[in-house]
Amino acid sequence: MKYNLSITYEIEKCKTRLNFLIRKQAVVDLSEKREKRTIDQNSLYWLWLSCIMNETGEYKDRLHEVFKQKFLGTENILVFDNQFQITKSTTQLDTKQMTDYLNRIQEFSNAELGILLPNPEDLVWADFYEHYKNYI
Repeated sequence: MKYNLSITYEIEKCKTRLNFLIRKQAVVDLSEKREKRTIDQNSLYWLWLSCIMNETGEYKDRLHEVFKQKFLGTENILVFDNQFQITKSTTQLDTKQMTDYLNRIQEFSNAELGILLPNPEDLVWADFYEHYKNYI
């Protein structure tokens, strides 16, 4: 069940349900809703992939798949009674997870490829953006 804890009535419903589950000695799994990655994060990601593509000659879609596998890993899923291993998706990342993912790509690009991937607050951002915006 989901409860919006910014609404007083929902808080009371949640407390009632939680007290019931405590009396039953149930096992409870709580989660905090986190915001999905932002459009700005996604745009930055694809701009960076465009830069890496331009510098290395590797296609953006392939870079996307390689980085997902390298930094997000894989998961096993069961479909039609068959086990499959798939690469985790960036679409399900929250803003913190996406920031961590971008930081890892930035560090890898700098250390392993010798490619600088600036952030929008960096001094070289305007020049970088102007140069690579047409590759997106």
